[in-house]
Amino acid sequence: MVVIGGKDYPLEYDPKDRFVDNGFLVAYSDELASRFMPIIYDPRGYGSFPYPPEIIAYRLVVDLKDQKLCVVYEVYWKRQDCTWNELNKDHDHDYEQIHIHFDLATGGIDKVVVSSTGPIENGGHGVEVFSNVSEAKFRTVLYTTSSDKAYPWGGKYGQSNATQVRYIPIKQLMFENQRFPVVVLNCYHAFAGLKRLLLPDEKKLLNPKLQRLDHKLIEQWYYLYAANRFGHDLSKPFDEPHIMYFPPPEDWISRIAYSFLWFFSSIKRSIGL
Repeated sequence: MVVIGGKDYPLEYDPKDRFVDNGFLVAYSDELASRFMPIIYDPRGYGSFPYPPEIIAYRLVVDLKDQKLCVVYEVYWKRQDCTWNELNKDHDHDYEQIHIHFDLATGGIDKVVVSSTGPIENGGHGVEVFSNVSEAKFRTVLYTTSSDKAYPWGGKYGQSNATQVRYIPIKQLMFENQRFPVVVLNCYHAFAGLKRLLLPDEKKLLNPKLQRLDHKLIEQWYYLYAANRFGHDLSKPFDEPHIMYFPPPEDWISRIAYSFLWFFSSIKRSIGL
C-alpha cells in the first residue's frame, strides 16, 4: 500500500520479475497508473501515421529504502515511418518512454521524465526532466546500463552511452487534473512535455490502451521480434539519465555509431566543452 496525493493505492508485487536492479521491487496498480497516465497530444499528426500507438504499457519500480516510486510508461507503436536529417529511420516496433516519480514520504510528485529530442551527436534523442529546479539548464550525461543480469543487452559489465538531459522547472509543465500532457514532436515519436496552452485544432488526442508492462510483455519485446527489438534498460529508473538505451546486438550499425558518439561525448566532457 502506498499513499499518493492523499489516496491509498494497494500494490501488487511481482517478485519473479528479473528486469530490475538489486534493491528495487516491481509492482502494479492499474488504478494508480490510470490516474496519472500522461495525456498524449498529436498536433501535427506524426503520432498517427502510419498507425497510432497501440498500447501504453506501465510498471511500477519501488525503492522502499529511499521511499521512492517510479511509474514507467512505454508507448508502443507497431510501425514508424520517418526520414530525419536525411537518415532513414523507418522500422517496425517503436517504443518511447515517460516516467512520473513520487516521493513516498510526502505522497507528492518528485519529477516527470520525458523521452525527447536531442542533438545529432546523441542520435537525435534526449531527456526532459521536470523537477523543482530554479531555472532550466542542460548537460550531457554519460551512463552505463545494468549488466545482462537485469538488462539483456548489457553484457557482463553494462554498456556505456550518453544523452542530453534538459532540467526544467516543473512549474512550466501544464498539468490537466493532475495528469501531465506531452506532445509528439516528430516522425520518430519523440515527446516534449507541454509547456503552453494548445489551440483547439492542436488538441488531437491519442488514446493507446493501458496495460501492464510485465515480464511476459518485456520478454516478447526483447526476444521475440525479428528486428528492432526493445532497447530500453528498465532496471534503474531512479539513476540519471532515468531513460537508458543501448541497441540490441543485431543492430550492429547503431552499436558502432553509439560507441563513437559516447567516445566523443566523453572527450568533450573531459575537456570541459
